[in-house]
Amino acid sequence: MHTSELTPAILEGLRRPRPYPAVSLLMPTHRHRPDNAQDPIRLRNLLEEARKRLTDDPQVSRADRLDLEGQLDLVAQDVDFLHAEDGLLVLLAPGERHIWQLSSPVEIQERLVFANTFLTRNLVAARLYTRPYWVLVVSEEATLLWEGSGERLVPVERHGFPLKPGIPDPEDAVPGPNIGSVPGHQREERMRQYLRSVDAALDKALNQERRPVFLVGTASTVTLLAELSQHPQDLVGRLDRAGLDKAPAHELSERLRPVFEEYTAKRNADGLEELDSARGRRRFAGGLDEAWRAVTEGRGSLLLVEEHFQAAARIQDGHLVPVEGGTAADGVEEDVVDQLIEAALDKETEVRFVPDDSLSDDGRVALVLRY
Repeated sequence: MHTSELTPAILEGLRRPRPYPAVSLLMPTHRHRPDNAQDPIRLRNLLEEARKRLTDDPQVSRADRLDLEGQLDLVAQDVDFLHAEDGLLVLLAPGERHIWQLSSPVEIQERLVFANTFLTRNLVAARLYTRPYWVLVVSEEATLLWEGSGERLVPVERHGFPLKPGIPDPEDAVPGPNIGSVPGHQREERMRQYLRSVDAALDKALNQERRPVFLVGTASTVTLLAELSQHPQDLVGRLDRAGLDKAPAHELSERLRPVFEEYTAKRNADGLEELDSARGRRRFAGGLDEAWRAVTEGRGSLLLVEEHFQAAARIQDGHLVPVEGGTAADGVEEDVVDQLIEAALDKETEVRFVPDDSLSDDGRVALVLRY
């Protein structure tokens, strides 16, 4: 499955505790040749490592080991490397096998985890990255609406889209010069009328499905639409470029990539700024243990986590006690950061991933408190 198919209900089902061992295999993959040639080899090596751990782990019963070995044998057949994205997540438990293709703006690191829960932080990150959005491509010939998730774009044929300009004046049908097409006040007023109709159609889309909106078109057209729009707060990015009303989805997505990256960087900066403000108001918790206590008490508003931060710890008397080594059978969470993220989601705390070293002074994890 692709992360665009991930729903809150599916994520909730994957996050529930399972009998040991719940096996999670994570690895980077590549979309294009020649880099993608290494992906099947990497998967085979990771599967072999998982088999060895199953054999060597005394906590795994013979019945569970045989079941999981059978699941591992099927994984290599099930993975579709022809349509690979940025990462592969395989989740296995007795009687269960889940395979996810991940979209990610950051490099995914290889991992193999045996625990009482599946490793879901990368699914959470991918879900945030593939959060639905709209792309509105405006031109004088027609305005198109696309719905996007990650780098996938699908044309929309509802809410009045595609939208072509109507004839605002019967004189436009009279043979001879069309004064409405000549630069000047009348042409500007016609454009305003057209863009108001575009915004009215966008209003229908946003009222049904509230999403961030990226605008595409000439600089003057995009600027005017932004001025006229009823939803300026939803217009989060723009690409000043003409001619993309006829572009296929893959080209439009590629052109928009820098705009998406800029939007993500701004969200990260806004989150860090909110964190600084919370620190000044003493509504801040830094480090794993402080963040864990506040999150489990339901006091968290926004959790910021460095993208590749991992830590092993034992949950003891409501605290996180860092450890080195140990297994789930010893009460050790191999990636307690994953547990922190899941606890935050359970308490309806917003989660954002920020670049590595952004929180180096705060223990790699920081929390904005509600109170």
